[in-house]
Amino acid sequence: MRKKYIIALLSVIMLFGVVPAYGTGASEDSLVWDSENEFSRFFGINVTTFTDNQSTTKSIYPKYVRDSQMAGEWIYFLVSDGTDEWFFQIAKIKKDGSAFTYISQDPDFSSIDVVGDTIYFLKRRKGDEDFQTPLSFGSMRTDGTKEKIVMSKPPFNDMGIDKFITINKGYIYYKNYDNDKLYRMKKDGTGAKVISSKGVSAYEFYGDVLFFSEVVEGRYNDSYIGVFVNPNGTRKTTFVSKEYTLDPVAYVDNKFYYTTFKAEDDVGNFKTDIHVYSRYTGKTNKLLSLDTNDQFLGKVEGGFAVLSFKKDTVYKVGFDGKVKK
Repeated sequence: MRKKYIIALLSVIMLFGVVPAYGTGASEDSLVWDSENEFSRFFGINVTTFTDNQSTTKSIYPKYVRDSQMAGEWIYFLVSDGTDEWFFQIAKIKKDGSAFTYISQDPDFSSIDVVGDTIYFLKRRKGDEDFQTPLSFGSMRTDGTKEKIVMSKPPFNDMGIDKFITINKGYIYYKNYDNDKLYRMKKDGTGAKVISSKGVSAYEFYGDVLFFSEVVEGRYNDSYIGVFVNPNGTRKTTFVSKEYTLDPVAYVDNKFYYTTFKAEDDVGNFKTDIHVYSRYTGKTNKLLSLDTNDQFLGKVEGGFAVLSFKKDTVYKVGFDGKVKK
């Protein structure tokens, strides 16, 4: 069932071009996100700003990119040099669209994650054009200096998952490609420890709280166990979801918000629902069903940013599930 979901999600990305904004960054009233739809006015990197619940979206880099994320005053991202659809160069740009700068013009990077003044990456060996070859894991400074390979064959990759690693307090958290379980290890690649008891579909840190969703495979449909733990893996709280997916989007006042995704047909139409789980009461409620093909973009002040498919605009949904006007 999980394979069917991944295929459905890929079909949505190819049809509508908006990549869920897992790797983007947000300030209090704005959100950075990217779209792969070259026929849309939102192609490339966009910055959406809300003023009194009304949005203004500016396209600041209208080219094909991946992994855009805000860190400090810069947006870091992968950009294609036009020679390969799987591997990229690393660049940065300011939120107003100025000061575009290449960090590395090696067209060999597959994924990046920016933490402080360090860029962590997956990279192919120079001259290796087979995208199925194991990638190396390494790091560099955000100015492109001090690049080094940490592991030549890491136990993780970026296939079929929204993020390849998360860095938290000196540890790397990752989904192991052999058994899909969540692990952590030191940044030098030693001391690996398993965190989850089953394979995971998504994971995210909210302060000192780590959330991940474990997959319970069924005969016809999978279900999910949402798990909240301390960073060392000590279990705190769990809940069960029988939806098709479970993707974390926010954690506010002990309320956990997540989206579920369901394909409506075989041509790429889909529905996204926003749910909330209260750690106070242990109850889960569906807040809102988005209109068909509307795309969740990310968290902003007071709620969430959503891209309207029909109107081609961005609107806000509050934490209460109501559309803000």
